[in-house]
Amino acid sequence: MHSCDVVWRGKDQPTCDREARGLVSIDRVTMNGYDKPSVARIYDIKNGGRADFDFYLSLAHELSRGVDGFAVLDVGCGTGALGVELAHSGHRVTGVDPAEAMLEMARTRPGGDGPTWIHGYAKDVPDASADLVIMTGHVAQYFVTDGAWATVLRHAHRALRAGGRIAFESRNPGNRAWERWTRDNTTRTLPHPDGGHFTCWVESLEVNEDAPEGVIETHRGITVHPDGTRSGDDTSETLILRRLDRLTSSVEAAGLTIEHAYGDWSRGPVTETGIEHILIARRD
Repeated sequence: MHSCDVVWRGKDQPTCDREARGLVSIDRVTMNGYDKPSVARIYDIKNGGRADFDFYLSLAHELSRGVDGFAVLDVGCGTGALGVELAHSGHRVTGVDPAEAMLEMARTRPGGDGPTWIHGYAKDVPDASADLVIMTGHVAQYFVTDGAWATVLRHAHRALRAGGRIAFESRNPGNRAWERWTRDNTTRTLPHPDGGHFTCWVESLEVNEDAPEGVIETHRGITVHPDGTRSGDDTSETLILRRLDRLTSSVEAAGLTIEHAYGDWSRGPVTETGIEHILIARRD
């Protein structure tokens, strides 16, 4: 998902180029450019904000108390920004991602020699190797079919040690965020690392509110580069926004026990129109 990933971490807009990275090898439901160096190079610039990072860092700190060698698996780790911060906090971190260009950014960023980076998918991670599995950047929404989502959760269960946790977020369909994913609402102009500025925005293309699995939405992200060239018109991605009851039942079906469900990054309660569904579950 990289045309204009307007994830703006902790906010309600889509990461416009994000694939369901790093979780399981399945047919891709989107056409995006995460493995392009030009896309990886501006990913962090387009994804500002710290609300989600602070949430996952705090969670890892709490769960690691009294645990020697606390291990975190970051699935769909991208450029490794969160993984490096987790490693700096003293945790053993493994990040997995199928986009080599993103992993190159992870390896070469300051502190990038701390975590272990795997070019691949969750199926490539050893069994019982993590105390905490995280899926950030709304990765959970890229597995549109129930079968694909169940497979992801099965891999997470396999990677967890007994007593380990999985934590992830998915947008609340009751918030109807897709109605705000328009060019007028999402356009931003940002500095390019090579000089000049680029402009990006998101355009929602299609919404199906009648699918039994949840609300299914397709959009594209457009980027106008400093030289005036434009990219993203030939790419799109599809997301699913699942109701909380479907998320919890799928997690439980994977053999995990729900411990907490939050409605925002400050750990507020789930509400009908809140932005997020944030779940924490335990492998017994």
